[in-house]
Amino acid sequence: MTISEEPLRSHAPGLPLLTDEDWASFLGQARHIRFSRDEVIVVEGAPGIGVGLIREGYVRVERASVGRGIAVARRGPGEVISEMSYLQRTGASASVVADGDVELAIVDAEDVDAALETTPGLALRFFRSLALVLSGRLEELTSALPSLLLEGPPLVSGVRAERSARIGHLDLPPALSACVDDFKTVMLEVDRELVKRKLTVDVAQSRVSQACDNLESALREHAERQSDLTGAIGTYVFRETFPFFMQSQIADRAYSKPRGYAGDYATIEILYEDIASGDGRLGPLIDRWTRELPAARAVKNRRSLLSDVIRQLAREWTARGPMPVTSLAAGPARELFDVMSAPDAPHIFATCVDIDRDALVYAAGLARERGLSDRFTFAQDNVVRLSQGRGHTALAPQALIYSIGLTDYLQDNFVVDLLDWAYERLLPGGTLIIGNVVPGNPSRAFMDHVLDWVLIHRSEEELRSLFGRSKFGSTNVSCQLEPAGVDLFASCRKPEP
Repeated sequence: MTISEEPLRSHAPGLPLLTDEDWASFLGQARHIRFSRDEVIVVEGAPGIGVGLIREGYVRVERASVGRGIAVARRGPGEVISEMSYLQRTGASASVVADGDVELAIVDAEDVDAALETTPGLALRFFRSLALVLSGRLEELTSALPSLLLEGPPLVSGVRAERSARIGHLDLPPALSACVDDFKTVMLEVDRELVKRKLTVDVAQSRVSQACDNLESALREHAERQSDLTGAIGTYVFRETFPFFMQSQIADRAYSKPRGYAGDYATIEILYEDIASGDGRLGPLIDRWTRELPAARAVKNRRSLLSDVIRQLAREWTARGPMPVTSLAAGPARELFDVMSAPDAPHIFATCVDIDRDALVYAAGLARERGLSDRFTFAQDNVVRLSQGRGHTALAPQALIYSIGLTDYLQDNFVVDLLDWAYERLLPGGTLIIGNVVPGNPSRAFMDHVLDWVLIHRSEEELRSLFGRSKFGSTNVSCQLEPAGVDLFASCRKPEP
């Protein structure tokens, strides 16, 4: 972190009612601090930092879920952070993480108190400003929950006047607004024609898929082209399309997160089954489209990719006894069952670690059904705590440790801890494999803004850098993309003496 000597600008939308004199009094003692990408500014549960004003850049507001930081909001220039912990004088209710280079002006709580007590009228203007901020955030949340009813008056008119979409004071691109209206029109027309039995299912599917394709492409294009409006664009598209996409089984489950995060074992199993399902007439059609997104195909692809890797390593295994393998955040562990249920199955003993007891119960049931219970151990543990030496699962040296759906929920420092932990538990010559979604994920905008399935995307260079920071050091790292080009798998062998 470095200190900036530049003066603060006079006003900020995060505290809209403060005067120039208020700023001089209130921010006279501010610390101007810079943070780098993914640097943690506020730690959930820790004492607050007072009141922070974002001068430059953006931050992610994250809530911990099963040991993982899940982004729940994004704040930008002029907005305030840590105001809730200041008001309530409690530990921070969420973590705040730099989403790129960020500059903050931080006023310690005691300096805030002193300014409020000594400057006439400041307290009233300050607390009214915070009330406006919190009211606006509540309004933003509730506006994202429109009626789910499709009956009644049409949501769009047959003849559309030229207009711009608005989020707060921001005008959004007319082309995006037109695309959203076209999407809703197609959905309502298809639904109406299905009621009247004027469409075959195949024709209806084609029209729905094309409309979804157009919307998803427009969202991605405008979010990438106008990065300063990404949050507003995402909020608008989510608000307008929510009643339609949430009829899809997979979209609704990803958004509602019944087990705390989108990619739980049941969601993965639903993707593996690949049977379109949903509510009403449109639900199964939208669900079928959702399952064909590149990110959804990647989930299915990674299963076969890992199965092939496990088989190859098993062919190379020459030691006596079964090859020991551990899957972290194992979920349903289908890739292991694919290998171990085959007629020519190699001799493997697998340990499946997951924080979700129901996931382990489910996988243990699969093992019993296949007569494989004696070749599995199922351990309930928090992998983050485990990697920091605070877990309770002991492992003998392993030939393979892998995770295919974990690190894209974890900040860099947690990933390095995990790499170090795995290094110490690998046999000499043993292999570690981690999977991560790449920055070029074409489904990213739709996942971020419609499904609320926010992941940490990493490039091949970034994964290699994390290995380089770990005990693997300069050991060669090989990387492989699954066929959809979304999930990247980095593999590294522990050097032999």
